[in-house]
Amino acid sequence: MFKSRNSLSRNIHLTCVGWSLTWLTVSLCPAPLQVYSLPVLPACTLRLCFSAQVCVCVRVCVCLLPVALTRRPAAEMSEDAVGLGAVTVLGVLEQAYFSLQVIYARRKYSVSPPATTGPPEFERVFRAQANCSEYFPIFITVLWTSGVFFSQGVSSVCGLLYLYARFRYFHGYSQSAQGRLAPLYLSAKVLWVLIGFSCLGVFLAFCRVYLDVDLLQALGSALSVV
Repeated sequence: MFKSRNSLSRNIHLTCVGWSLTWLTVSLCPAPLQVYSLPVLPACTLRLCFSAQVCVCVRVCVCLLPVALTRRPAAEMSEDAVGLGAVTVLGVLEQAYFSLQVIYARRKYSVSPPATTGPPEFERVFRAQANCSEYFPIFITVLWTSGVFFSQGVSSVCGLLYLYARFRYFHGYSQSAQGRLAPLYLSAKVLWVLIGFSCLGVFLAFCRVYLDVDLLQALGSALSVV
């Protein structure tokens, strides 16, 4: 008796899940696909077994695939931002490399977590990685803001230069405290350049969208008159 109740409860649960997925699929699919998916999906939901869930999930994937493939503006945007994306991926890989260096330093100098102090060699590696991690969110934010509102090419080049400066900073700091200074100043200058480009790009876009004033076009017209 208890077994039959559990089976009935499970069947009701599967039916509810199936109908929920059916509603989600019909609401997300484009209009031409809804006509063909409406009579098929309820049939899958009526199979009160594990295969019903599989059928419904497959139907959801099949119906959502054309939606993803037909969104050309998003694909074009991803192609336009390929430079920024490449710099972002390189930055993430660089952060992973710095983290691995800290792990190796912990093993080499026998400093177990959560301790953050030890020999000076370990502390320099640890502090170099921490400093790079602290500035990474700021870098990513201004990189994409500058790339979207100002110039993707210029922002990508500045991003590569920043990552190179941070790489030199890490290894310079690992060798000596004095070795971090020159790369640190370089990365700070590049970061301020990106901040400036971001502010300028956002300001020009704000004027163009909300004030209906194209400052670049007005400046070009003024220069041509002069």
